[in-house]
Amino acid sequence: MERLETILGNLGLDEAMTEAFAYLADKKKATLEEIYEDTSLSRKAISMALEALEAEGAVRRDGPAFTVEDVREALMALLPARCEELKAEIYSYGPAPVKRECPGVEAIRDDASVVPSFTAKNIDAALTGVDMISRSLTWLDDGSLNAARAAVQRGVKVRVITFKHAELGAEARALADAGVEVRSHEYSNDVRFMMVDGEFIAFAIEEPPQVTKPAYFGLLIRDRGVCKKVLDHIFEPAWRNANVVEEFRI
Repeated sequence: MERLETILGNLGLDEAMTEAFAYLADKKKATLEEIYEDTSLSRKAISMALEALEAEGAVRRDGPAFTVEDVREALMALLPARCEELKAEIYSYGPAPVKRECPGVEAIRDDASVVPSFTAKNIDAALTGVDMISRSLTWLDDGSLNAARAAVQRGVKVRVITFKHAELGAEARALADAGVEVRSHEYSNDVRFMMVDGEFIAFAIEEPPQVTKPAYFGLLIRDRGVCKKVLDHIFEPAWRNANVVEEFRI
């Protein structure tokens, strides 16, 4: 819906509102889960977008579903008072095939000190689950520990696979006390990553020995298919074979 997306952009809608509205304009009626399955948006982004669109009168709630019965009327509801010139575009609007964005891969390199805040921010944003493999727990500080505790309290399942050695005993127990499921496995020597809600995964890659300043290099992948394969073929097998927290005694 290239023309529709242009109109929505001119109306000042953000990316999530634009994609959610365009989807409903095409389907006429859909639940949050249906929008989640067919778009690149997270559940949180969809929920916030639908709430904003409903407040403007552009989207109507029908039980668990959301509807856009008349696209032109819905667009008029979004029209700011000083945007009369857009009315001609709205009245001439005609539907076109939905255009999808390809999932992205982002390379990240920063000072190693940002790792705890990066971790805390993404745990704070989690809605359903956080799965991590991390040998050294260098990301764990008061902020990320509090984020993990708060996530568990709101129903997010947080799981961490780490390595059993003396330096990590206190940190592992602190995570367990916060409600995080902690297990130990030697596989954590070989791979480090954090996956959130099965929607994106951040891989940490160790810097070469000649780099003197501690740094973090990683790949951030936003692709549900990649996340599912990593979960099914990497995390879950390691988790099943790891030692449970009760055995994590130093």
